Amino acid sequence: MYSIPHSTIRQIAAIIWVLMENDYYVQDQDWSPQPQTQNRLWLALFLFLSLLACVTVSVLVPGGLGFWAGYNQLQAQNHESAIQHFQRGLGYLAENYPELAYTEFEISIRYDPAFEPARQKLQEMQAMMGGPGTPGVSEEDRVAAALFEEARGLVAQKNWDDAINRLEQLHALNVNYHTQEANELLFQAYVASGKEAVAAGQIELARERFDAALTIRNQDAEVQRQRDLAVLYLDGQQAVGYNWPVAIQKFAALYQQDSAYDDVKRRLVEAYTQYGDLAMKQNASCLAVREYDGALAITKDAAISDKRAQAMALCRQAIVATPTPVVTPGSENYVITKNVRDVTKVCNTGTGDVSGIVRDALGQPLASVAVAYYADGINRVTTRTNANGQYQFTWGADAGLFRVIVLSADGKTPAGAAAEVQYPGGNKPGCHVVVDWQKAQ
Repeated sequence: MYSIPHSTIRQIAAIIWVLMENDYYVQDQDWSPQPQTQNRLWLALFLFLSLLACVTVSVLVPGGLGFWAGYNQLQAQNHESAIQHFQRGLGYLAENYPELAYTEFEISIRYDPAFEPARQKLQEMQAMMGGPGTPGVSEEDRVAAALFEEARGLVAQKNWDDAINRLEQLHALNVNYHTQEANELLFQAYVASGKEAVAAGQIELARERFDAALTIRNQDAEVQRQRDLAVLYLDGQQAVGYNWPVAIQKFAALYQQDSAYDDVKRRLVEAYTQYGDLAMKQNASCLAVREYDGALAITKDAAISDKRAQAMALCRQAIVATPTPVVTPGSENYVITKNVRDVTKVCNTGTGDVSGIVRDALGQPLASVAVAYYADGINRVTTRTNANGQYQFTWGADAGLFRVIVLSADGKTPAGAAAEVQYPGGNKPGCHVVVDWQKAQ
């Protein structure tokens, strides 16, 4: 809001004071005005009134303008609401629900009494109904019953989206109409529509449907699982292009739970490959090898294999000896109880692995224990045991000497000597290695 600066007000007041002070002189101990002071008095009065007028205008004019702007904004909002309800009424007319349409046209007029299209439709319907008046309770029940029966028929036909529209209209009209059965139908339609959306690749719509279903049954494990799968996909999709590790993490978690989910296999391979390409541009060839291996573990692709070979050649040139970590005295200590090759598993896929179990001193599996591997030219890669004490690392086609080690609770300090694993390569017998650990007494 505009206002007169305080400095200006003080200046005008000072001028008035000087004029008035100079208009008087003492004569016979009486204050009396000089003849020439009358003009000055009128000037002082004029300045005072001007100041008062300016202050008044500075307060009232902006306030009035603000009120007028707010009024116009409210009118515009009301007009927009009137249009929305009018369009909704036209939709109900097209679907042969005149009672619902009538109500929408009435609401439209309340928002904007000057909205002529709604007023004309309302007059037409009043003429058809034999006079003014909103449809009564009995007619509302009739509409609710029609919506309910139509929704049941649509569910039987597996027309899920139309069924959802009818049931949501029923809830908007009368939320207490056959509540339990209507909710059962709506839950069934939400879930089925969500699964159809997944099949059509509309994952955002699927998540919305599953969320809506959970508002009816929030303890349904299968719907919660479907919703979580959709969230993993959307989170991975959001990370594509700017955070490849997160994209890989989300898509890999989804692929592990449901490898046939939409196009997650393709997206995961692309994420591994794109991250590998980025690593090559940043001269991190050993990291690129790991990412290309991740892609090749899912699909056999000649182009990715070529990229992997180029990355591996550069990685070998950069290899330097990795020092063996030193165990800190007094830290936790784990001993190796098994270090063998599992020759019963096939080794012609180009990938192998090392896996095992970490146990406590009594032989019970330990969850969330950090296990890592490293090699010359390869930085330490860490994972944690699951609820059953199990861990696993996937390795590629190239042979090499790897060192596997258990880490202390801080996830950094070695907790015992490393297990040396002479890995033969993903296409050689013995590519699956088992290394188990047990905490020392």
